[in-house]
Amino acid sequence: MSEFSIRLAWDSKTSHAPVNDKDFDHHIIEIVHPYAAGDRDSIFELFLPESLPPKDNKPSGRIFQGDNLQVMQFLLHSGYGKAFDLIYIDPPYLSSNTYHSRVKFKAAEDRPWEYISRPVFVDPGFADIEQYLDHLYPRLCLMKELLSVQGSLLVHLDWHVSHYVKILLDEIFSPHNLVNEIVWCYSGGSGTKRHFHRKHDLILWYAKSDEYIFNPQYRPYTAATRERGLTKVKGDKYKLHSQGALMQDWWTDINKILSPTAAENLKFPTQKPEALLRRIILSASSPGSLVADFYAGSGTTAAISQQLERCWLSCDNSPIAIQTSIKRLIKQGLGSFAVEHLGPPLQANTGSLRLMDPLIQPYDHDYALILIGIEDYKPDSRHIQDLQENWHFGSVIDFWEVDLDYDGETFYSQVQILRNKKHYDSSLQLSIKLKLPLQDTYRIAIRVYDLFGDSQMESLLVEAGSRGR
Repeated sequence: MSEFSIRLAWDSKTSHAPVNDKDFDHHIIEIVHPYAAGDRDSIFELFLPESLPPKDNKPSGRIFQGDNLQVMQFLLHSGYGKAFDLIYIDPPYLSSNTYHSRVKFKAAEDRPWEYISRPVFVDPGFADIEQYLDHLYPRLCLMKELLSVQGSLLVHLDWHVSHYVKILLDEIFSPHNLVNEIVWCYSGGSGTKRHFHRKHDLILWYAKSDEYIFNPQYRPYTAATRERGLTKVKGDKYKLHSQGALMQDWWTDINKILSPTAAENLKFPTQKPEALLRRIILSASSPGSLVADFYAGSGTTAAISQQLERCWLSCDNSPIAIQTSIKRLIKQGLGSFAVEHLGPPLQANTGSLRLMDPLIQPYDHDYALILIGIEDYKPDSRHIQDLQENWHFGSVIDFWEVDLDYDGETFYSQVQILRNKKHYDSSLQLSIKLKLPLQDTYRIAIRVYDLFGDSQMESLLVEAGSRGR
């Protein structure tokens, strides 16, 4: 800790993060190599083995499902101390809201469209401020330990609690390491009549040391400034910078994702625009830097880090958040990543997945065509009540993945079948024909993700020349 003498005090405050002295219950759910098929009637020669990396290739990113406190302790235990050049977090705001993901759903071809609301997380209100601070304080302390000497922490908040968190960050990092208090302004409707419209968030940027990475970002000059060729400040004349004007800490050029039909809109509450994360990641990290987001949400930090050739790690406790991130990164298709779980075993899924009997056809002396797919799927019994009668099982599947050489332990997602549209109906492709090297037997596994955030996996043994399991 710094020598800064001002502290935020509350009755239940502890002096340090609790130490996990137990073995970490960690396992890899799957390794994903994006190779998306999309919605198609018939797919031939989709998969060629030489297009995939070896299974022992190290993924460029990691998604953790679990409590981020345990995940950070696990990372420190695994040698990640002082490893991250940038940590961006968008924690709860103490807003007293329950957040849902609302998606359009059609149970069957002859049924009307409806909307299903999927719970994502609960953000407590001000009455729970001590519990909120108890949650955030040890996590901020661990984030400092994870940062490299040139690392930075950027904390995204709004008016509800930013003033409390800033005092915590001053205590942990020292006020001398405050780089910027960035104000992100946006538009949008508001029905308030009792106060001015609240249309900005705060992003608090603290550095680990004075060696922090800073890559200046620039905005284009206005047409009038470009035409004039110079700008006047208090009567002085300055030459224009070839890259534009240096960004200020007041950002008005990036709006929230407001349109429900926007291409970027993933139907996830609290989703932040890619342009915002792109600016942050470009400013505070370098190509090859390790970037983390421990409140990952829809996976914007991971997606932009991948685009900008940063290594990345994200974490969230919400199954909907994890699934949204996985699907987003598959669609982006820029590199493999691991999906991992830390903590108590996930709740047993009472649903069921039945695979169709595969069909093998000879292709040539070296290859065979294999038709595989899903015969039936039922979601967890908790969600059956949310569905109307006579629903088609394909309507509740979000996407599915195929491991063409399942080893019985780690699922390696080599081909993914996604929806081309954001709504859920029975049009999702439920079978696929793949060209594989000719061999005596194939151990194939299929994993299904449904619209409720649950997943199921089944495998089968296929013998060449046979139709069955």
